[in-house]
Amino acid sequence: MRKRIALVLALTLVLSLIPPVVSPSVFANVTPLGSLVIVEEMLYGQAQEGSLLERIEKVEMDIYGTVQEGAVLMRIDRVLTFLQDSDGDGGLQLLLNLAEWGFSATLSGEKPMIERLDNLELVLYGTGQPGNISKRAERLMLDVWGTTKLDVQQVSLPAQTLVKVALTSTVNSGQAQVGDTVVYKVVEDVMIGGRVVIPVGTTGVATVTEVTAAARLGKDGRVVLDFGRVSSLDGTQIPLKVDETATERNRSLELAAGASMAGIILLGPVGLVGGYFVRGKDVQIEANTQFYVETTRAMPVLGFYFRPALGN
Repeated sequence: MRKRIALVLALTLVLSLIPPVVSPSVFANVTPLGSLVIVEEMLYGQAQEGSLLERIEKVEMDIYGTVQEGAVLMRIDRVLTFLQDSDGDGGLQLLLNLAEWGFSATLSGEKPMIERLDNLELVLYGTGQPGNISKRAERLMLDVWGTTKLDVQQVSLPAQTLVKVALTSTVNSGQAQVGDTVVYKVVEDVMIGGRVVIPVGTTGVATVTEVTAAARLGKDGRVVLDFGRVSSLDGTQIPLKVDETATERNRSLELAAGASMAGIILLGPVGLVGGYFVRGKDVQIEANTQFYVETTRAMPVLGFYFRPALGN
């Protein structure tokens, strides 16, 4: 017995000296390659091919119109900061977001920046404009707002903040399949301290994660949606779901029983309707039906008064 206890203690000591195994994915996005992939996905929608040097040079040419100096590591970090700059007054992504929202009252943050820029110029000017991305975004901002700087201040977006949304197309349990996507839009400004954080018109993409079609024994259908993330005006990706706060608000909206957002049934479980030959009803979330989702955690974001910053 004493030998067994001693063996256990020795094994415990050895295990305590072995460093824990950490999944490589934990640090994947903080490596230079991971940062470059983030930049490329923001600009082009997907990672590019080639060496790190070739790829960062392409990015620099597209953004600045010229290749920058310095080590590749510093240049990747510089570009990422230039695009996001979430700790300052916002970066290039912010300019594009503000220009798009100010002109069209939409925010299609799920699309690559270059595609969004091309689409805006096509609608506003009738054709794409010359120059690098930075100059084109500034030109749009000036033409829409008359300035490149608005009154901006960092605020804290609390967890469980309600976001009112509506699907742009109908989802039906008799037709939907797992993996289907549906675009949704924010239908009311999300404001913190009188400042807009997520503006009306912002779009996101929900994914069908579970479908149960109507069946015999009166079993009704069920659809489960994952609402993923929606972009704030400064480009911060805000994760959304339906939890207790949103569910409570949705109960008063008289949505279809069995319609489920992220696993939460809005009106509670549905019981049997009748005998074996009684078929239940497929449920659906109608396009443009408004309901609530909520933020999953507190996040620092930039909030805006839509007026020029002081001194501009």
